[in-house]
Amino acid sequence: MAILNYTNRLENLRNRKFDPNLNELYTSKYFNRLGLPDNVKYLLEITQPIDKLSNDKYLLAAERVQNHLERRLNLHFERDYRHQGSITTNTNIRVHSDIDLLTIISRYHFVPNGEPILSPYTATNANEDIKLLRKQATQILKSIYQDVDDSGKKSISIFNKDLHRKVDIVFCFWYHSSTATDNEKGIMLFDFENETRIKDFPFAHISAVNTKGNSTSDGSKKGIRMLKNLKADADIELNSFQLTSIVHDISNNNLPHSVGTELYLAQNISYHLEKIISDSQYRKDIQSPNGREYPLKNDDCVEQLKKLRSELDTLIMDSQRELSKVEVRNLIHSI
Repeated sequence: MAILNYTNRLENLRNRKFDPNLNELYTSKYFNRLGLPDNVKYLLEITQPIDKLSNDKYLLAAERVQNHLERRLNLHFERDYRHQGSITTNTNIRVHSDIDLLTIISRYHFVPNGEPILSPYTATNANEDIKLLRKQATQILKSIYQDVDDSGKKSISIFNKDLHRKVDIVFCFWYHSSTATDNEKGIMLFDFENETRIKDFPFAHISAVNTKGNSTSDGSKKGIRMLKNLKADADIELNSFQLTSIVHDISNNNLPHSVGTELYLAQNISYHLEKIISDSQYRKDIQSPNGREYPLKNDDCVEQLKKLRSELDTLIMDSQRELSKVEVRNLIHSI
């Protein structure tokens, strides 16, 4: 079983939630509470969201980029804009993350294979359109922002020095059937280096994660943050998409949200990890929140899942001893 250094881990948490540019710390009310044992403090804090004031700065930074582009782009097609990233589900664990501003050509869309194209678009070449969109956007943003990185295969990024927030501008096409709802619509990302298109369904993912979050009164999102923080502190090679899918697969009844139920939440996630680890077919059948992918189908994730469960079980064992004390439980409920 893993050995956890809670002094170091609390410092890691502090660093993830500290904005040095603004000298602001976005930890919860538990973090600085005197009398709370470090392991219990860590258990509580890793479930807590980044403060809304911090995340709102990302949304504002993205909005400013969108406004700059819309004022100055000179193209034969209109654009739609959407957001993507963990900030849209409030499951980010770092103040300094980023947000994707999806910049979508709206004049036409791609359709799934087999669906008839009733009004084919032939006026221009799609690849040339998206290249022109990126070229103009890059020129515009370089004239406004000092920090612009245009080296990405699918995107460019800016850093807003007033808000101290990074925005990735991702260029794409719409991809959907004629009957798709807004959440069912997909996008086609464009790889500018290889001139290939990649299907993605971010809105179904965002909707599913937020819906489960609402149904569990944030219990599922507390679980996602818990696993993301454990991964960050133990260098576990599982990505956020896989961690989110693990928690999304857990029954709503086993994702408590109330203050003081964090240990129960951790135990339920541990039980689920054991099921995933011991039953390979069950693991391979777990779907992503959007229902289109199988994030744990490859066997090479098993060792990392074992490592994650070991970390979690150590935290459970350490904090359980402290939470058995009435004075610790009363202190938590008094905060």
